[in-house]
Amino acid sequence: MRISPKCPACLLNRAYMECKMVTDDYETIFKAVGEALRILAERYPKREINAHIATYMHRRVYEVLGVEDPYKKLKEKANEVAMRFLPIVRDFVERQDDRFRASAIASIIANTFDYGVMDHRVADDDFMEYFKKQYAKGLAVDHLDEIRDLCRGKVVYLTDNCGEIVIDTLFMKEIKGICERLTVVVRGKPIISDATLEDAIKAGVDKIADEILTNGLGAVGIIEEELPAETLERLESSDVIIAKGMANYESLSESRFKPIAFLLTAKCEPIAEDIGVKVGDMVAMLVR
Repeated sequence: MRISPKCPACLLNRAYMECKMVTDDYETIFKAVGEALRILAERYPKREINAHIATYMHRRVYEVLGVEDPYKKLKEKANEVAMRFLPIVRDFVERQDDRFRASAIASIIANTFDYGVMDHRVADDDFMEYFKKQYAKGLAVDHLDEIRDLCRGKVVYLTDNCGEIVIDTLFMKEIKGICERLTVVVRGKPIISDATLEDAIKAGVDKIADEILTNGLGAVGIIEEELPAETLERLESSDVIIAKGMANYESLSESRFKPIAFLLTAKCEPIAEDIGVKVGDMVAMLVR
């Protein structure tokens, strides 16, 4: 998905937010935001993929700030909140007649753990209230039956946010129970609030998946030329790619990799409009 006219405001808001996470020094913040503006000014007219622009922008902001992971404390909080609610969500899923479907929807609901999206409030303090409301609402796009059939082969699961990855483990277990091989891919380096290998191990993904790989240099979503050879091979040979969250949608909605199951909550207008749903809608959309 290409950058839209509303995306720059959101990207700059996030850049400013991550600056304030680590410093109150006016000159440092001024320089970091200036670098974010420079990258946007260079790439916006070319209508590049929004997640790719975000990647280059955040990397430069981190360099100016002199930090590897501005979101570290926020990510720890998200994982802690999700771990606290995991037993309740697990019990809910296990009481449903169709645990594959229930766990998939639970993982989509957990996509709320996305800090920095303009006009989106993360439901961390009242997660179960949000969970029940969203579950009752259901999916705006529902291809879960087709996705389930494809999950009987080789599956690549592209993770998204911290916190979210904890709830993802419920869905991963259901996939693992029917698939030939489950490959989970995390960010290769810290970038925004996304999950890295460290977060995956804390969530227990290593006890479920056949293997955990990375996207290389820690892009927001997927940048194909940055992928390690093994990760690229898994994507090319998979029977289905489970792509969690908006960044993976932005990265892969025009990609050559197929089939892809996009599982996300549409938390902003550009994503919602591109998919054809409303802001706040949940989506399990298979693209062949």
